[in-house]
Amino acid sequence: MPGVSGAPTGREPSTARSTAWSAPPAAWGCPRPRRRLGLLEHQRAPGSGDRAAVEELLALLTAAVAEDALRDFGPPEGFEPHLVLPHFEPRNLIVVVETAEPFARELQLRLSHFGFELQMFERAAGAQGAPAAAAAVRAACGADVPVVFVSSRADIEARLEAVRAGCNGYFVKPVNFSEVVTTLDRLTRSEPEPYRILIVDDEAEAAAYHAASLEAAGLQTAIVTDPLQVTSQLVEFRPDVILMDVYMPRCSGAELAAVIRQEEAFVGVPIVFLSRETDRMKQIAALGEGGDDFFSKPVPPAELVAAVAARALRGRTLRQLMERDGLTGLYTHSRIIEQLEAAVRRADRRDGRLAVAMIDVDGFKGINDSHGHLAGDQVLKALAQLLRQRLRLSDILGRFGGDEYLVVLPDTDGAAALAKMDDIRCNFGAVEHDTGRQSFSVTLSAGIAEFPLAVTGHELIARADEALYRAKRAGRNRVVLAREEG
Repeated sequence: MPGVSGAPTGREPSTARSTAWSAPPAAWGCPRPRRRLGLLEHQRAPGSGDRAAVEELLALLTAAVAEDALRDFGPPEGFEPHLVLPHFEPRNLIVVVETAEPFARELQLRLSHFGFELQMFERAAGAQGAPAAAAAVRAACGADVPVVFVSSRADIEARLEAVRAGCNGYFVKPVNFSEVVTTLDRLTRSEPEPYRILIVDDEAEAAAYHAASLEAAGLQTAIVTDPLQVTSQLVEFRPDVILMDVYMPRCSGAELAAVIRQEEAFVGVPIVFLSRETDRMKQIAALGEGGDDFFSKPVPPAELVAAVAARALRGRTLRQLMERDGLTGLYTHSRIIEQLEAAVRRADRRDGRLAVAMIDVDGFKGINDSHGHLAGDQVLKALAQLLRQRLRLSDILGRFGGDEYLVVLPDTDGAAALAKMDDIRCNFGAVEHDTGRQSFSVTLSAGIAEFPLAVTGHELIARADEALYRAKRAGRNRVVLAREEG
């Protein structure tokens, strides 16, 4: 039915892409088969020559399908490593060193549901030890690709060899797949965003100078020359550090810092004062109003960058502890609501699209009752990990409460959100959760609403929640788009 995706029957296959170990048949790129496709456009009965051409084309198709089937789980036995990187985001590519069937197949199948792309790298003849294997992997894939070792050895010598080779993870067989996913999720969670520095200074030239120094070191900056206009930039830019002049017209830096500290969302943002003031007591007084550090102008660029980066790191770490759910690592309820409201404002200002999905684990209470609360926590973590890996870095994820998750998808309409959430539903249903005594699978249901059919964050949540309710009432394990429920 329109606006509804999924059904509660059967296990659906993963849609993850497999590693490209060989090229498609050359025949697909040649002009002859394309000309044969033109036979369908003729308004006449096909002759014997036409039938022969179609049969040849079908033979090529059959051969191509057969060849593609051989590429599902990596190279044939005895294949010497020749890595061809797939078109995946770098955060999804994991290289696993020296694994053999059937373990490699199971590892690749299980992790593919989470959006990981695995390349099985066998040591070439003559390669001795972990350092040589890791060096070969990084030579083929690049220095930043995570390298994970899977081994039957648990001794300290083997682990030391792997660490010295620069491996990012080490697992001992038999492998706990839940631990593997947790480690890989940590390794690939996201590319680190550059620190965001908000510069508040009425002297435009000084602000531009400091911005240039910071940007040259890879930091991102925004400038406010009117201190009374700082509020909107705080919300939109979400700075990791505020670099602020002390003496400005209309209000002082100390006064502005006191105003900023009254906003709960910005209590933890470090404020660094810049001024030509050299009186130490006045500097201390300014710090007493909410500042974290004080530098006298002019500040050498290297010193400014080092100090601001250190403050930004501590500020970002503190904010993540305050904003993130302890179990899943996603935004807390209050923070995801703030993020949703900001996303709605951006979409409204840019005349853009926005979709919101409310996700709920089907029968979660029964999981806790049958398998225990630790197993329930494992399910919640697995869903969070799958969402992180299968959604874009620009998408915003939060734990709305209990077993409910809220996903904000900027620049996405309802139809695209429906397709993406259904892909997530299929893959989550295929994940096996292992309690140590038994394994089980779980399904999810989701409801989607879109902007501008709903124009506020509250309306989007209400419409998505209503669509989720309809998905549950229709039998669970499905995704419903609120637009179709009108």
